[in-house]
Amino acid sequence: MSIFNKKKIKDFFIYGFGQAINLISPFLVMPFLIFNCGQENYGKIGVGFALALILNSIVDYGSYINGVKEISINRDDKAILELKLNSIYLSKLILLAIVVFLATIMILFVPFFSKDKTVFLLSLFIVVGQFVNPAWFFQGVENFKWISIINIISKLVYIALVLLFVREKNDYIYANFFLGLGAIIGNSIGIIWLMNHFSFSVKNFSLAPALKILKDEFHFSVSQVFLSLYQFFPIIIISYISGNFIAGQFRVIDQIVTVFKTYLNMFFYFVYSNICFELSKSYHYGIKAWKQYNGYNFILLFVLLSIVFYNSEFILSYTKIEKSQIAILTPYFQLALLIPLLTALSQPLRQLN
Repeated sequence: MSIFNKKKIKDFFIYGFGQAINLISPFLVMPFLIFNCGQENYGKIGVGFALALILNSIVDYGSYINGVKEISINRDDKAILELKLNSIYLSKLILLAIVVFLATIMILFVPFFSKDKTVFLLSLFIVVGQFVNPAWFFQGVENFKWISIINIISKLVYIALVLLFVREKNDYIYANFFLGLGAIIGNSIGIIWLMNHFSFSVKNFSLAPALKILKDEFHFSVSQVFLSLYQFFPIIIISYISGNFIAGQFRVIDQIVTVFKTYLNMFFYFVYSNICFELSKSYHYGIKAWKQYNGYNFILLFVLLSIVFYNSEFILSYTKIEKSQIAILTPYFQLALLIPLLTALSQPLRQLN
């Protein structure tokens, strides 16, 4: 059986269409924010966003790896699906309450965060939006249509709010809030459809399975948190040491590179459920499918990164940063393109856990 069967190709285009807005939206919003708010405030937005993504890794607590795997393997058993959904959401709710409480204290009393506390407090809405996100369940049952619908709604709301309400320099504080609000609206629509479609009950929540998840997933989830710190903490360090203007420069480069990282995450989760399912049936075919998926993907990514590498200055000029900075940032940007290439080599190994 080939990985390029008709259904898989159709699902990829449906999923890809929804995810495309994740790739396009930064290029619509970034120049607008830099032009209206300035590069220094764009750096503050980036620091708040990085903090939210680190906190997201705590709230997710393995749902995007082991949660997807459990849903995929048990996709035909409604009772188990309902148990997993309720247990994972309850465990995430417990973590969300703890994370928001501790983060609020840190933002209010740690000087580095308290001086810009409004932007950091509003960035916590991104964490709430990620808590609601049912994409991990849809990935498990391979319902890529609804993942796309959620993405489109979330990003369209975000883009519209930014374009309508971010008009002055100090309006930068609302950028991450609008991103979180869009996610809350889109993900809420998705979870309501999910509950109705599968006829799941909102009353069958039990604390014991949720606590078991928190216990069993602890070591794996800690490793995911450290991975997030590795990925997102640098801009916080840069802001602390060199200031928000330099953090803004870093954010510009990181935002463009993130387009490729977003694509890699999209591809990872698109094939992950199918790989888990195939491995559960046949180890030999599962490994063969894993090699094919990730081998072809690496070749495609290498070609795309090569095109961007040779057009670096043109791409940086689009972001509305000062022309005098383009020549300075170009070699750093080109070096940063190695990150998604190395990620494409290492990330597939997580699919075999």
